[in-house]
Amino acid sequence: MLHPVLEEAISSLLTIWRHYDDLSRRSVGYATRARARAKLDEERMRVYRLRRGLHPEARELEEVVFSAHCPSLGVPTFLSTIDLLDETGSFACPCGAIVSGAQAPK
Repeated sequence: MLHPVLEEAISSLLTIWRHYDDLSRRSVGYATRARARAKLDEERMRVYRLRRGLHPEARELEEVVFSAHCPSLGVPTFLSTIDLLDETGSFACPCGAIVSGAQAPK
């Protein structure tokens, strides 16, 4: 069973994808299609980060630095090197919050 936030993100991705596909079939301006494509890519990345943080595949588990309980999502999330924001050791949680690497277990 998927986390409800991930299910909602997938549903949103499908809606945005259908909208982009609809625009692609019609002759609309380049700027309109570019904005729709940017929104599609943004939502695709959101779904990817949530899926990887909540339900990582076996090969993705090898990249996990630590897991942390996310109060926003109410579950443990897996944070990997791809989530590292800067050299201070801050990570981006799949919910969008910033997690300090100092919170990582030693």
